[in-house]
Amino acid sequence: MNSTFQKRHTMDFVFVLLLFCVFAMSALAIVYIGSQVYTSTVSTMEHQFNQNVAMDYVIEKLRQNHDNQAIEILKKDQVDVLCLHQTYQGQAYTTYIYVHDQQLKELLLCDGDDFELQRGEPLMYAENLSLSIEDHLLEIELTIHQQTRYAYFSLLGGALS
Repeated sequence: MNSTFQKRHTMDFVFVLLLFCVFAMSALAIVYIGSQVYTSTVSTMEHQFNQNVAMDYVIEKLRQNHDNQAIEILKKDQVDVLCLHQTYQGQAYTTYIYVHDQQLKELLLCDGDDFELQRGEPLMYAENLSLSIEDHLLEIELTIHQQTRYAYFSLLGGALS
């Protein structure tokens, strides 16, 4: 009778130990899956945030300079450049916004100074900025991390060079 009790007691212990191991493995699997989902979510949100901020930045600059003939698009070394003309204390300035070396860049120069793509201040990562004006409608195409966003901006005045 004692040996039956001993076998039963050992089997109970093995069953409880096996049940605990299954529980521990399940808990670890859930934590691992949760961390992968969290990492993926953070990465996706960061990409979307960067795209939204970059596009919002360009649109806000356009809104700030939405005067007659203040907006111009030019091509410099196969790069589309958004030119925003303004006057401050009698001096004419131009703000250039463009993508060069996979960076969205901005450069503010007095009119008459030489514009060079390398001189711009990097703002954030971007792969491409395409600009076009048709019937007073500016189309902005911005690519970041192989995802392209489009925006359209109605112009009161502007020119295409």
